[in-house]
Amino acid sequence: MTLKDRERPQGSPRAQRETAPQRAPGAFLSRLAALDGQQATTLRLRQRQRITLPPAQEDLVFAVQSGVLTSRLEMPGSDTGLIAVYFPGDVVTAGGLPCLAERSLVAATPAETLRLKAKPLMRLLASDAELLAAYDRQRDRQQARALLHAVILAGLDGPQRFAAFLIEMALEVGVSAGTAISIELPLSRTEIARYLALNADTLSRLMSRFKADGLVTQNRRHQISLRNWRAIIDLCPISPAIMAIERNRPSPFS
Repeated sequence: MTLKDRERPQGSPRAQRETAPQRAPGAFLSRLAALDGQQATTLRLRQRQRITLPPAQEDLVFAVQSGVLTSRLEMPGSDTGLIAVYFPGDVVTAGGLPCLAERSLVAATPAETLRLKAKPLMRLLASDAELLAAYDRQRDRQQARALLHAVILAGLDGPQRFAAFLIEMALEVGVSAGTAISIELPLSRTEIARYLALNADTLSRLMSRFKADGLVTQNRRHQISLRNWRAIIDLCPISPAIMAIERNRPSPFS
């Protein structure tokens, strides 16, 4: 698959903002999408639409088909916290998310996801060794991403965290724009700060610093361009690990 395969349709800026980032689904997702409606239901989500996951729905599984989803936990006396970001091909189990005051999935962009019950899915996987292997590879990749994000928060400083975020977004939803990489950010500035465990003012200063250093430019509120990919990679000491997780995907310059 080339980068062109993931590019969004051209059109007005408004039309581009309303189109979810796309990339070709993997083998696991392609097989799930072929299931009949009794086994899997397709949910088409508007941007910011929320799926609440009460304790009674521990057995629900969601497979992201397009767009970007986030998981959030609402804690008593606190703002809703952004826990993780999910891209096409990712699988989310309700039982895998802690249940505090409230937990939910929120569409960061317009998105589609398959909703399945855990037991029928497990029966399907048990009957198909190839599908089970594809499922295990996907879950392993997500676990590696989650562990790496914990390392980013625990061991990197602000500029390194922001560089890691830009690398992840470039690999997941970036598109080639000449010598740059264009990214339609699925998260707001506040959400990015929470995702990176940074103060919002700190993130604003980092963005200004990256702009001043010629690393990024901001075309619109939610669209940025990475102008010096190599310099951004060099800023993040764990960039080789991030790239290794995404080794089955093309470079943003492919």
